[in-house]
Amino acid sequence: MLTRPCTGLHISVQLGTGDTSREKQAFDGPTIARRWSPALHSHICRRAVDCGPMVAAAARAIGGDKVSDGLQTQARVLFKGALAIFVVTIVIGILNGLDIWDPSRTMILTHVHAGTLGWITLAVVACAMAMFGEAADQKLVANGRRLSLAALVTVTIYVAAFATTTGIFRPIAGTLLLIVIVWLLIWVGGRYRVSEKSTAQLALYLSVVSLTIGAILGVLLGVFIANGSIPGMSTETASSLAGAHPTAMLIGYLILAGVAVSHWVLNGGQGIVGRLVAWALFVAGLVANIAFIFDLVDELAPVFSGLQVIAIITYIVHMWSRIKPSAWAGGGAANFGRVAVLALVAGIGLLVYVVQLFTSGQLDPETGTGPLGVLIAFDHTMFIGVMTNALFAAVGRQAFTSPATNRLVLVAVNGGVLLFLIGLISESAILKRIGTPIMGLALLLAIATYWQGLGQSRPATA
Repeated sequence: MLTRPCTGLHISVQLGTGDTSREKQAFDGPTIARRWSPALHSHICRRAVDCGPMVAAAARAIGGDKVSDGLQTQARVLFKGALAIFVVTIVIGILNGLDIWDPSRTMILTHVHAGTLGWITLAVVACAMAMFGEAADQKLVANGRRLSLAALVTVTIYVAAFATTTGIFRPIAGTLLLIVIVWLLIWVGGRYRVSEKSTAQLALYLSVVSLTIGAILGVLLGVFIANGSIPGMSTETASSLAGAHPTAMLIGYLILAGVAVSHWVLNGGQGIVGRLVAWALFVAGLVANIAFIFDLVDELAPVFSGLQVIAIITYIVHMWSRIKPSAWAGGGAANFGRVAVLALVAGIGLLVYVVQLFTSGQLDPETGTGPLGVLIAFDHTMFIGVMTNALFAAVGRQAFTSPATNRLVLVAVNGGVLLFLIGLISESAILKRIGTPIMGLALLLAIATYWQGLGQSRPATA
């Protein structure tokens, strides 16, 4: 049986009978239920996975207008674009992981940016469209369509710039992308102000703020690499600002984005606890940025590391009802989200270890000394373990997928990445070479499956 869980239900109905002067109003089942009864609202949210097609048919039967999918169409377009660019990352990764090709620094940077921006960030924008754009009016849909197109074009140009150019062309492409990211921040901020302000929406909003900070630092890094300096800044200041770019993206942006998407796809509970987790991770990211910019890592590492550890432990407790063993049965694509939550624990653990190695002088990424495998393992825990799993769960809300294929991809991707990470940390080349093709081929299977599933236009039935 093919399944496609609904992401929410919004029905436009004509008020009155034959009264064409009255304005159409948009109602959604969960919002009405929340007003009537919190218990009923909770029940509807839990059952939303199954109810979409039936209630849509009922709406048409009672004379309702078409069910509005808001910006869901744009979300699907963005997901498809993100999946296409992800192929670049995977192919480079497979060849490098098998040690049959030693890619240049240009290709390594292409691998990183095609993954972080081409796959992850485009998919996060898709999640924002789906999360904030339900029951959107015509103006909002048009604006979302323009934003989506701009994101697709500028991200593609940026990835291509890393693959084919050096020098000033990269920061120029980065500046174009920065403009779109600021546009995204304004759009998400505006939508958040009129939204339910759920935990996932708050975390996504804060993650886009962190992404904007990372993008600004990324442009500065590009200018610094191209010119050897940044106009108006001393070499020391320019180097410090540019060097904080990876920190802002990994610690500030990706961890928060992983919380936002996993909470959303698993329909995590609302309340003060989830919001505190989001704010704690956001503050931790800001403190980490300050630490690396002002060379205060020794002094501030316990602060941002401690905040992150407390926040993630709290998040696990907060999400326990969604990730406990009994919750996995029949979970479908949502099980990717459950893996993402667990991977956050591994990611924060590795981050604390990496920071300890860095502050003790045992690891220096700039000179390439020390156990670099641990640093690369942290990167891939975040990229694949957290973000790719969370985003596959999000894509699964939009795409028609076979349960059997979901299970195969879930096991193969995460089994492969586990072997790959153990190989990196233990410096075992054989484990790395075994895990790489398993993970890579499973990711390619997922891309082909979801690409086809996103092209479907109506839910399949049993």
